[in-house]
Amino acid sequence: MKLLTAATVAALTVAIAGPAAAATVKNTSDGEFTIGVDLGNSEKVETVGAGKEVKLDCKDGCGVTGPWGFSWFVKSGDVISSNGQSLVSVQEPAAAKKK
Repeated sequence: MKLLTAATVAALTVAIAGPAAAATVKNTSDGEFTIGVDLGNSEKVETVGAGKEVKLDCKDGCGVTGPWGFSWFVKSGDVISSNGQSLVSVQEPAAAKKK
C-alpha cells in the first residue's frame, strides 16, 4: 500500500508541476520566426521553427516580443500561437482565469 501511495503522490506532483512549468510559443506558419524574451534581469532570442513550439521558463512571468510587433507578458502555463505575422491567440491556464 505504501508503494501505491508513493507512486500516486509522485504522479500527481508531475501532473501538477509539469504543464505549468513553462510558457509556450507555437508557430502555426510554414516559416520560422524569432522571438525576444525579457526575463527581467536577462534577455534572450529564440527561433521558433515552422510548425514547432518553444517552451520558455517564465515562472515569474516574462515579456515576449515577436513578429506581432509588441511585447506580451506571459506566465507559466500560458500559450501564445502566431502565424508568423500576427498574434493569433493567447491561452491562459484554466486556474489563472478569473470567474
